[in-house]
Amino acid sequence: MKLKVIHLPTSVGGNPQMISDCMRSLGINSQSWVLSNHTLGLGFNADKFIYKNSDRFWIKEMKRLLALRYVFIFNFVFFNFGSTLYTPFPKYRFAHHKNFKYLFLLIYSKYRKIMQTVEISILKFRKVKIFVQYQGSDARQHEYTRKNFSIRIPQSIYSSHKKLTEIDELKKQQIKIFEQMSSQIYSLNPDLMHVLPKRTKFLPYSHIDLEKWKPVYLKNNNRPIRIGHAPSNREVKGTKQICDAIEELKKKGNKFEFILVEGVNYNNVKMIYENIDILIDQLFVGWYGGLAVELMALGKPVLAYLRDEDFKFISQEMAHDIPVINVNHCTLAEKLEMLISSPKSSIQKIGYKSRKYVEKWHNPKHITNLIVDDINSTFNSLNRKI
Repeated sequence: MKLKVIHLPTSVGGNPQMISDCMRSLGINSQSWVLSNHTLGLGFNADKFIYKNSDRFWIKEMKRLLALRYVFIFNFVFFNFGSTLYTPFPKYRFAHHKNFKYLFLLIYSKYRKIMQTVEISILKFRKVKIFVQYQGSDARQHEYTRKNFSIRIPQSIYSSHKKLTEIDELKKQQIKIFEQMSSQIYSLNPDLMHVLPKRTKFLPYSHIDLEKWKPVYLKNNNRPIRIGHAPSNREVKGTKQICDAIEELKKKGNKFEFILVEGVNYNNVKMIYENIDILIDQLFVGWYGGLAVELMALGKPVLAYLRDEDFKFISQEMAHDIPVINVNHCTLAEKLEMLISSPKSSIQKIGYKSRKYVEKWHNPKHITNLIVDDINSTFNSLNRKI
């Protein structure tokens, strides 16, 4: 049987698009469909945008309905961000509305739930094989992190306990659906595996082309060390705590430059990253993000909070190789001061190690081969092979 793969419905982090590209390089018929051109960003490409972000509501929904034809075209679906084409949305999004708008959004939410059931039913009827990849907030549950992690994303960024509970319940429902329908489940962040099915596999970030992200190592010159931070969400990344640590170091007389990268076009941001010497990534999640992978590929040392309890979900070899300097909001200033006061040759060594780590553990071709092995195992169980 000829394999026809579709990656749906987002481009979060660029992972789906890169995996699809690598699959095509292996001779697999693979396409990436993304709901909106607004969600892509970061310079990644998709084979099809289902609608434009500027389209009117009814136009978007008509185009989404037309895109449902994918269930009859492809025999393998790789869902990303724990979502299907018709993932339901929580009630809090419209609970504050009144009268007609509330009624309209209530009906629409029911419609989305019904359409997801239709979508899944057709996939089951056609015996389409399904993989799913979780990437962060699609699975991370606030109540679990509150009870189990001393360091976590501040829940103050969300409006109410009721809202948090509703979000958690929807995530649990969707995880249960995917547990029943998926042949394979992946997680890009180890902490998610606390709340995902036990058979979930850890899958490292695989979104960058290593041929395009060449290392730019620190040079032995007389200019001050450049420290960078590029938050996609200030509160999630711990930007306030990072800025506080930077101010503390400045007051103590440490000589360095601090670059806060925000609102920069993708075409220009890579050049900024190349001129950063050290990256502070994030302080609460418990793992490093896709940005950290990009900076490590450029040969830059990275600081981030790595949660000890989550290391059981990755291989011992990977854990041993990780070059990321483990910090939290309490230790950041101290470890950063030690790093910037050390010889530049020491920073260079961490940069070399970081590049080699990405080449070994975040190589998209290698990761795609692992996925294809899982696909072959799935089809071999049915006496088929791609």
